[in-house]
Amino acid sequence: MDEIDVIAIGSMPAHEREVAMGKMFEKLMEMPESEQMSAFEALIGQMAEKGTDEQYRNLCLTNLKLAAGLPDSALKPFLMMRMKAASHLSPPLAQRDMKMLQEALEQSDPAIKEKIAQNM
Repeated sequence: MDEIDVIAIGSMPAHEREVAMGKMFEKLMEMPESEQMSAFEALIGQMAEKGTDEQYRNLCLTNLKLAAGLPDSALKPFLMMRMKAASHLSPPLAQRDMKMLQEALEQSDPAIKEKIAQNM
């Protein structure tokens, strides 16, 4: 996967961030599972190491919104892969990822929260 600057994406206005992440999702979904895992680990790691809380939360909010738009058959594996990739980070980065993801989920639209919760 081409080098993606998730920090820059996290700083974009909401609509631009959604478009950029949508394209990134499409690329990820086309990859073999092992490459998806490596890409997720790199992207989450980059944000956890270098992103501000605001950039991280923005990225998580958009990530959740896009994920909630997936059919359940694609959402469950996506969420499982995302959690598995985060679990491969160092404990401080994995904890930060969980914190930012939880904050974003709390700020998300109720319909997004419900769909994500049903598929976890």
